[in-house]
Amino acid sequence: MNTFRMVKVFLTSVDSGSFTRAGEILGYTQSNLTQMMRSFEDELGIPLLIKTKKGVEPTGEAKQLMPAMRAMLAQEERFLQEADEIRGIHRGSIRIGSYVSTSSTWLPQVIGYYQNEYPEVEFNIVESGQEEMLQGLRSGYLDIALMSAPEKGEVEFIPVLEDPMVVVFPPDHELSAYDYVPVGKLKDHPLIMTYREYDSDANRILLDAGLDASVRYRSRDDFAVLSMVQHGLGISILPELTLERFPGSYDYRMLDPESHRSLGIGIRSVKEAGPLTRSVIDYIKENIR
Repeated sequence: MNTFRMVKVFLTSVDSGSFTRAGEILGYTQSNLTQMMRSFEDELGIPLLIKTKKGVEPTGEAKQLMPAMRAMLAQEERFLQEADEIRGIHRGSIRIGSYVSTSSTWLPQVIGYYQNEYPEVEFNIVESGQEEMLQGLRSGYLDIALMSAPEKGEVEFIPVLEDPMVVVFPPDHELSAYDYVPVGKLKDHPLIMTYREYDSDANRILLDAGLDASVRYRSRDDFAVLSMVQHGLGISILPELTLERFPGSYDYRMLDPESHRSLGIGIRSVKEAGPLTRSVIDYIKENIR
């Protein structure tokens, strides 16, 4: 049995959540996948997948093996990419974690370049928050992540740009009288924020100012927050990059004192990255402004 193929089938089934979706991705029928997984479980001597109403989930034993499985596939992918690079071929796949803001501003440019120059490169984009991206990098599920600077030592981080954090409010709001809004003024208004684990930068501003208790609503999505602001439900702190591609009925100002998030590329290890991953990193560093 081809262990690499079985591992890929297993991880694709887990990541997609169902045999049906995994079959569509890999080109197998659902019955073929079921049979392959049974054979793989018999070979390993342990159960790997549990069928649920929603699809399939890994067993406890499988979860212990998944980091090693992902590392195995990453090494195979790196080997194939190195061989392709020697032959002058650029192909392969890369899984990128990203905020919604970087998905809408950075990634169209990146994917467009590779689509034109190296059409055999496949991009898999996983939109998530800061904590999920860190977990994805540590587990090997993500190759890179477009994220804020993490705590030191968690993963390697390559800074790309400084993104201002701004106060967003409805048009003709009293805060529009300020050129820079004092942080202390935020306590006078209902706050709408993303969850802490999704955006640590905006929430850190509130924590440092002792205003975390003033948050009335929370959402996972920057644009859901922006929509609530436009409907007059409160004000928010958002990255300026989030606002660039989404004009609407709102206004915003810089904070006093000013605050920024350092946006860049997170990766578990640059030294261990394959040529495609290194190529994407270099492109972002040189072309994203």
